Amino acid sequence: MAMRKYVLAWMTLALVLAAAQAVCAGDDSSAKADQSNAQLLTEMRAMRAQMDAMQKRMDALEGQVAAGAKSSKETTAGASPTAPSGTSVANAPAQTDNGVPPGITPAGVPLAPPSGETLGQAVKHLMPGTVTGPQAPTVGALAGEGPNERQGVIIPSIQGVPQVFIPDIGAVGDFALQQSDYKKGDPRYDPSADKFAVRDTQIILFSPIDPYTNAQISIDKPNNGPFDIEEAFVVFNKLPYNLQVRAGQFRPVFGLLNESDTFQLPIVNRPNALAYYITQDGFVEPGINVTAYIPNPWDAAIKLDANMLSGVNTLAFNHRQGQNFDYAYMGTLTYARDLFGSGYMTAGASMAGGPGPGGQAYYEDPFLQLQYAPDQRHILTWNAEGLLVEQQAVGNHGLKRGVYSLLDYNFWLRYHAGFLLDIADLPNVPSGTQVGVSPVLTYFLSDNMRLRAQYTHTTPGGSERSANTFFLQATFALGNLKPLD
Repeated sequence: MAMRKYVLAWMTLALVLAAAQAVCAGDDSSAKADQSNAQLLTEMRAMRAQMDAMQKRMDALEGQVAAGAKSSKETTAGASPTAPSGTSVANAPAQTDNGVPPGITPAGVPLAPPSGETLGQAVKHLMPGTVTGPQAPTVGALAGEGPNERQGVIIPSIQGVPQVFIPDIGAVGDFALQQSDYKKGDPRYDPSADKFAVRDTQIILFSPIDPYTNAQISIDKPNNGPFDIEEAFVVFNKLPYNLQVRAGQFRPVFGLLNESDTFQLPIVNRPNALAYYITQDGFVEPGINVTAYIPNPWDAAIKLDANMLSGVNTLAFNHRQGQNFDYAYMGTLTYARDLFGSGYMTAGASMAGGPGPGGQAYYEDPFLQLQYAPDQRHILTWNAEGLLVEQQAVGNHGLKRGVYSLLDYNFWLRYHAGFLLDIADLPNVPSGTQVGVSPVLTYFLSDNMRLRAQYTHTTPGGSERSANTFFLQATFALGNLKPLD
């Protein structure tokens, strides 16, 4: 019982001490707050006194300026300007009594405001007015404009829509030196080709039009040729079932290299196995393309490209020099997958058919690409592609074949070493096959500058003799272009 009393007494004492500390703390906080408020009031009174003194000085200054302006008017009231000798009075600037034209304030003389206007009012007149946002023209206002008030197809901007629409712009230059030992009598003999030449120049414009559409235009200037539109197409990339549609003039998918322009190739020229029958530029056709990934139970990456084209290739689809109503059709089936843990494989086949130079023409192109990259500085790529051609009534006497194999080794950061084996049946002759071998060395100064050296030896075939050709190539890209390959 006594122990319980002692415990209750100690608890009561602890509560009393805690309450006393709280009261003391509250008194300290209140004292600090009162001190801060008093200091703030003192600072505000001092600021108010400074503002009153400043206002008095401004009033005194305005009075001095007004008095000076009045005395200046009285002094110059009867003065008349004089003109320098040899100068008419009409052409001479008006002078004040101190020799200074009106509007020019000499040093030491205060600038007086206009009569009846105080200095404060003059300063207010110099201040900008209320700033308002741009006002969009109404539809009626646009319709009422005269024909001379409109600038071509450009109309004033509509509220919420940018007035300036600038696409991404890039340019490419491809420069080469060729030296060969072709002899007279060889159909490839052309002394003018053994010199420096700008092989190709392009200006490329690309931009999204809206969230669903992209567009690209490529303006090309080939060697010894006029400017022309190489590509101009629009891509619809947000269609149902993951379809993609491209319409215009473009490079359709055909084999491994057709989508690459000449300056993008991993070698100087397109292999003869392809170029003999689809030109050095490859297929560039007006038409429409549909791309889709084919569903399958293995979830494999199987892609189908289908094209309906006008058929303007001068070697492949040039029936009656294009004066026909037939279309060319082209399709490619591609399968891709990862390989070796750090590489990939792409395999497929392309087929095309249409009005050829002498009748119907058909093309089959199987291809395979393997890449192995043990690390980022060592990448090995192997391309193999074949072309089987059947053209009617042009002296090709049935089927023609071509195949090439290209091995490229990125052996040290920006250095590539390659080797091309190129085998092709000669066109427009009953028989004859030509073999070419080409070692290639490529150095990338940067992502947008590339130097290349290539030596090519070709065996004799038909009327063509064996030949040796050496190339030096420099390619550069400007603007918003993807890095050179």
